Amino acid sequence: MAGPVDLLKYGLVMAMFLLFINEAYFMEGNFLIPTTSSYFMLPEVKVNADAWYSRVVTPGEMEATGWINANTNESDKFVADIFGAELIMGMTTRVSTIGGDWANAPNPIKYMSDTNTIYTTNDPGVAHRLAREENCSYVFLPERQTFSGYEWVYGDHQKFEDEEYFKLVYENSDVKIYKVLA
Repeated sequence: MAGPVDLLKYGLVMAMFLLFINEAYFMEGNFLIPTTSSYFMLPEVKVNADAWYSRVVTPGEMEATGWINANTNESDKFVADIFGAELIMGMTTRVSTIGGDWANAPNPIKYMSDTNTIYTTNDPGVAHRLAREENCSYVFLPERQTFSGYEWVYGDHQKFEDEEYFKLVYENSDVKIYKVLA
């Protein structure tokens, strides 16, 4: 039989649960989502879903696979987010830090973390060190948010302009490809 302390614990848990339900579904007012002019009752739903609404891989990224086939070796490895990596592997047979069967490779969380850091850090030295540590020859940098398994991020693109670490070798309106310098 439950004692008074147990009943109090159960009561507090139920009260918190009901409070969460009330706040999530019955709250009053609207929230303005930054970068939009639309109002939503549950703004986190819109923010988390936006990246999935449109085409993930762009026509320019598809076009870049022709350059990859013609100008890289089959043994070259790419830093790419999950969707760019799937495109590269499917259209060129090159491998990437993530994508494909990478989750069955040794240390998949490290690959995911390193890829995310390469895209998000503002330090070109860190991005270069991680790309070299993963034996990557190129960075596939789409002009869209990237998804490396953690969250959608736009990241810092400026760091790849540092000619001490990276060299731009291909560009169109949707993607840039950088050579990782030795």
